[in-house]
Amino acid sequence: MKQAQFETVYGPLWSAIETTLASRQQGREALPEQYRRLCQCLALASQRGYSPQLVSHLHDLVARCHHALYGVAAERPTVLLQWLRVDLPRRVRAEWKLLLLVLFCLLGPALAIGLLVWQDARHAYLFSSPEELARMHSMYAPSSFKTGRGGNEGDVQMFGHYIWNNVSIDFRTFASGIFGGVPALLIVLFNGLHMGVAAAWLSLDPATRTNFWSFVVTHASFELAGLVLSGMAGIRLGLSLIKPGRLRRRDALQQASIEMYPLVAGAALLTVLAAFFEAFWSASSAAPAVKYSVGAVCWALVILFFACAGRGKGAHAAR
Repeated sequence: MKQAQFETVYGPLWSAIETTLASRQQGREALPEQYRRLCQCLALASQRGYSPQLVSHLHDLVARCHHALYGVAAERPTVLLQWLRVDLPRRVRAEWKLLLLVLFCLLGPALAIGLLVWQDARHAYLFSSPEELARMHSMYAPSSFKTGRGGNEGDVQMFGHYIWNNVSIDFRTFASGIFGGVPALLIVLFNGLHMGVAAAWLSLDPATRTNFWSFVVTHASFELAGLVLSGMAGIRLGLSLIKPGRLRRRDALQQASIEMYPLVAGAALLTVLAAFFEAFWSASSAAPAVKYSVGAVCWALVILFFACAGRGKGAHAAR
């Protein structure tokens, strides 16, 4: 792309940023997304050898944006809230194709294997060892399933365990994307397969069905959302290496990492939230009906957040 075409395509963005910086409050919610796109423009202009005047202008504009976003410490909580409320759901919706792919890879095997095991319990042994199936059953059997974990100390210990285990899975899923995205995809597929086997196997026995579903229904909304986000980020990382476009693979990888940062951080936050519910709520002594109600509310909130948050005023700035 020649410089004149480049300026024609991205000129409106630069003008919009100038207008946003000139205003004290109005339109500032669009600045983080504009800032990311501006940094991309600066990188492209520098790489393609456009005129020093243009590169200098973009560099100054980037510096002004950076100062507006991060220069005043008192504004940083607002920036964080803006990122969580607007940037994260917009980035997820912008990657809707990846979202559908990851959901298919997670829920497809879960439903297929779950139906297979539901029709004939012997099929479960094709995917899990007898010892593993027996362990799952004993965990939720009425004779061994206990509500509560011996007070606040036990709950806090489990909270720390869940954070370490679940967040590490999310980060490994993302980092594995550097190998072409294949390991990230396999992790999602494996989790879907395990979900299907466990859900169907434990649902076959009325003695374990209620204990299992009432335990997982709430925290699963946040935990699975975190897994989906980390899977999307990992696959996007791999695609940047397979199809870097006009960028060098190193630059494409760096750009993809920056773009996927909201998803990785969002996955970590969701997984920490899941760990909190799993430690302090899922194993509580609340009635199953209450747990199902709370779980339904959590699932609805997660879906509505990613479907609706960040829309409205300033939405035209995010593409």
